[in-house]
Amino acid sequence: MQITMKLADALNLNNAVKEIIDHDTSRIDALFKFKLLGIMKNLESYVTNFNVIRNEKIKEYGKEDENGTVTISQEDNDAIQKFTEDINQLINSDITVDIQKLKAKDVFDSGVPSEYLVGLYPIMEE
Repeated sequence: MQITMKLADALNLNNAVKEIIDHDTSRIDALFKFKLLGIMKNLESYVTNFNVIRNEKIKEYGKEDENGTVTISQEDNDAIQKFTEDINQLINSDITVDIQKLKAKDVFDSGVPSEYLVGLYPIMEE
């Protein structure tokens, strides 16, 4: 099923799924974990592309320090503003992701801790 969402929502969803898988695997049903891994796989290219573009923008607006690390100085308001504008435009763009929605009953019965439920909300259905 294809779902249209903002890139920011996809990034948040990926982080929530990653947290669930990385930190609470012993409590999660194997079939549900398999579904979560599929969701992460379908989001992988969007997350990778976002990170590439974010790093390019850091190089574009930042400066290299003596260790070779490129960062945007907190004092460079102009660079921070331009970087923020570019990233906001990116994360507010719509993407279409092929994800099977999760049934609310399956999510609640899976053993996922309550602190992660909000992160799964965008892909839950009754």
